Amino acid sequence: MVALLDKLRYFYNAALQERREAYKHGVRVTRAMQEKAITAVKSDPDCPEYAGVHTHLLQGVVKRLDLAFEGFFRRCKAGQTPGYPRFKGRDRFDSFAFKDAGRGNGAAIVSGGARVRLSGIGNVKMKAHREMEGALKTIGVKREAGHWYALITRDCPTKPLGPTGQTVGIDVGLTTFAALSDGVMIDNPRPMKAARIGVERAQRVVSRRKRGSKRRAKARAILARRHAHVANVRRDFHHKTARAIVQRYDRIAVEDLNVKGLARGMLAKAVNDAGWGQFVAILTSKAEDAGRVIVRVDPSGTSQECSACGERVPKALGVRVHRCPCGYTADRDTNAARNIELRAFAETGPGRGLRGGARA
Repeated sequence: MVALLDKLRYFYNAALQERREAYKHGVRVTRAMQEKAITAVKSDPDCPEYAGVHTHLLQGVVKRLDLAFEGFFRRCKAGQTPGYPRFKGRDRFDSFAFKDAGRGNGAAIVSGGARVRLSGIGNVKMKAHREMEGALKTIGVKREAGHWYALITRDCPTKPLGPTGQTVGIDVGLTTFAALSDGVMIDNPRPMKAARIGVERAQRVVSRRKRGSKRRAKARAILARRHAHVANVRRDFHHKTARAIVQRYDRIAVEDLNVKGLARGMLAKAVNDAGWGQFVAILTSKAEDAGRVIVRVDPSGTSQECSACGERVPKALGVRVHRCPCGYTADRDTNAARNIELRAFAETGPGRGLRGGARA
């Protein structure tokens, strides 16, 4: 598979070079033009290594390059840093996909799910962690931290859950990962903080190794495995937490946060460790699959307003308890979560923990 990745990387770089040279001469090269040229490349006697490469893989390379240019032009129009598409080094091209695997075109699941057949490679042993459902669509392969993963896309029917009659607002944070409007607090596992010593030690080893040496490559592989472990722990926590919320509540309100902006501030390390963006994306996916309603609301002022009377009660970030002149007292994050629920579902009237109604 490494040899196949190298061939696809060379093809990507050649396609990028073609576009660069064409631009210098005032000629426009499109995705359709480069995809049409694939047949000629595969039959070219000067490029015998591409004769056995599946056409869909080469088409995927051209699509990836075209998306890179679309992003470049989009950033130019938006006045952002353009980031012109760059040539790919050995460590910058780690995946490929068969887009028509559902019809056995290039890839297929064989041996009762124990192996995956890949064109140009053969049958590869696969460790499946759960039974696959739905119709097969695509099969991809990704190299990450020294491991190879099969990326299998299947068309699965939704699985609506039965109604629970419960509504919730969620306020994500750093002291606790999330506070729910019914008073439930979800602890923050802080996976990067827990693995900090090992990651920093591995990073120091990498920095001491000579660039281009085999010892540096080994040290980088160790560092990559440590980071992959942290990411896996975080992703597992997000999936389990999102599943528990979706099973318990019919309607879910979350903050529409500017996570990228927060990740550039003073608390960037803690924000990235929490992974709010990934959590909300996973929660949204699971909610849609379960037939739940999920609403994003403006988070501005949710910590400052009283969820009982609506009065604004300014408080510094270090003040963790909300105390209102009306007599309502609650944890700061719980109060914010109730305001999030209120903003999302106020039209439902009293009785759901909203202003003007008793909370169950």
